[in-house]
Amino acid sequence: MENLDETLEANKENLLVTAFTSGAITNGAIKKGAILLEKTENSRTKFYTSSQLTPDQKLPMCEFDEEWWPLVSNIWTRYNYKNHTNGNSWKTFACRFTKHNPSSMRKEGIPDEKRRKTEIHSPDHTYTIEESEKLKRSQFVRNLVEQEAIKNYPPPAIVNAIKEYAIEKLDLSSSVKELRRKEVTNIKSKVYKPQNTYLTSNINLELDIEESVVFFKNQEYQVERFQILHRSSHGFVFAHPNQLEKLRHFGWLTLIDSTHKTNKYDWRLFTLYIRDNHGCWDVGAHFFVSKEDSDTVTEALKIIRRFVCFWKPRYFLSDQSNVEANGITIAFPGLSKGEQNCEVIFCTVHVMRTWMTKIYETKVRRKMIHALHKITKIGCDELIQQAIDECQAPTVKQYILRNYIKNTNQWALWARQHSPLLLQITSTNAIESYHSELKRTTVSHHGLIGACHKIIALDAKKRSDAEYITFEFRTKQISVVGIDFEIIDQIHKFPFPIQQKIVSEVHAVEKRIEKGKDVPVLTSLNCYCLFFRQYLLPCRHIFHNHLYGEKKLLTTNAWEQFQQMFMESRFEVYISRELVEIELPKKTEAEKAMENRRSTINELIERTRNAYWRVEEKGNAVQKSTFIETLKASLGSILNAEEQ
Repeated sequence: MENLDETLEANKENLLVTAFTSGAITNGAIKKGAILLEKTENSRTKFYTSSQLTPDQKLPMCEFDEEWWPLVSNIWTRYNYKNHTNGNSWKTFACRFTKHNPSSMRKEGIPDEKRRKTEIHSPDHTYTIEESEKLKRSQFVRNLVEQEAIKNYPPPAIVNAIKEYAIEKLDLSSSVKELRRKEVTNIKSKVYKPQNTYLTSNINLELDIEESVVFFKNQEYQVERFQILHRSSHGFVFAHPNQLEKLRHFGWLTLIDSTHKTNKYDWRLFTLYIRDNHGCWDVGAHFFVSKEDSDTVTEALKIIRRFVCFWKPRYFLSDQSNVEANGITIAFPGLSKGEQNCEVIFCTVHVMRTWMTKIYETKVRRKMIHALHKITKIGCDELIQQAIDECQAPTVKQYILRNYIKNTNQWALWARQHSPLLLQITSTNAIESYHSELKRTTVSHHGLIGACHKIIALDAKKRSDAEYITFEFRTKQISVVGIDFEIIDQIHKFPFPIQQKIVSEVHAVEKRIEKGKDVPVLTSLNCYCLFFRQYLLPCRHIFHNHLYGEKKLLTTNAWEQFQQMFMESRFEVYISRELVEIELPKKTEAEKAMENRRSTINELIERTRNAYWRVEEKGNAVQKSTFIETLKASLGSILNAEEQ
């Protein structure tokens, strides 16, 4: 099988490809571009040509089927066949470029620019292997793709591996030259379809849930089912013991988010996400719910509280979901029940994305973004009032007054200045990245058991990544150029993630100089820039002053003070360390009641919107119209009474 491309090209005159330039007997006629294979009593294959009409060569059928046919299956296609009564048979294979029907005569009189451009075929059927590969991939190459697809490599990696193997080991450069990633992806999906039947689950939902619960228990996960009778909703909570332990230790700030389209029942997957003491993101717990409402989310969070002893979250970071906010408020009542207060703060990225659609006046939106990043409450309130005064649209002005004037502690950064950790983590990008990675492996027509398989695999990967980062935390040292040896020697005494951040600040000094900025005048190792408030480490301003100023602030003692922060506590130093104390004004009972009513209304609106989009995506025209008419009828009496 060596030099197969060369063999096929060289033997066009006397072996298989000879049939392309000749003919074959089929139903008493000579067909151009065809070959006749006859199976005789001795099970040998005969190749007939139109010149002598005698066998040119005989091969055993098994040898032809196994060694030759996979290589040229894209060159020929079966045209006709017949089985004789004595057991013999023959088949006619035509060239794949053969045009079986005559061309239409309607092209006469049509201008060239209006004619459809078609490929001109060779009259004697002489085509290169590359041309045949463009038309159809040979079975031999497809078999190679299937063998590599079983290993579950990404399609680009499969393409590179097959090309390297086919060129270096088999000399089949022409056969794999036109192999593309999209084709490999299609073949891979066909290979995995029968192998992924275990992910489809039973038709019955109850059996699917039971199978998922048993699967989690076999994987040593803690799992518990629950049901909300008055909501007609149910779900189940699951988490690995290692993840629960991390949630207990590092759940002071917990990210929460949900994702959809991971299973055919459209159950929502909620995930709790935390950052450990080595700066690595990991899962805290999961729960699936059939309906996304605050009562269901509350019950799931209460179960997780039972799983995790002494879990005392101080903040939940969410994406402005009223369902999640109301559920957290009920599950963690705070001081009213003798517990630590637990506040819900909003992702700044989601807030600004919302403003892009709701606050369409550019000047007003810029004012609001400026207010979001203000470090004092007074400055934040002043900018919000300026945005309201400058707003020309009454609806936008009313939107700001209703949704952002009294809850700045949830979305504005002035309320997070006391905690370096809250300044470091201002968005839910980390948990959304986890869900995005999960959805690349899940399929919407799989059952809950299929989604559970993928979740466990991804969780195991995250735990493995965390172990690797833990190993590198104290052992790895960053390698850089252009930094003074004394400074880099001090930087190497920090944990590796901290080394990376400090080095980026040192390099930023050059950019400051290029912009023509003067040396900052600092008298102490305190700076009011965002980086220093986030990490309490030497920033670019301190380095600029140290390198080019008159007073050297970064003495040996100063370096030791920074390094001692991470000697024992690692990244959790940012949880307990606070710069200032913020005293929020206490709310009256009337204000609390009004806030609860507003949250309830917002949740109802959010659930109604979600229900509509589910009908819009899956329902037909009748279902969509019925939903809207039912909604109108339900709300009509309430709205009419209020308007009167």
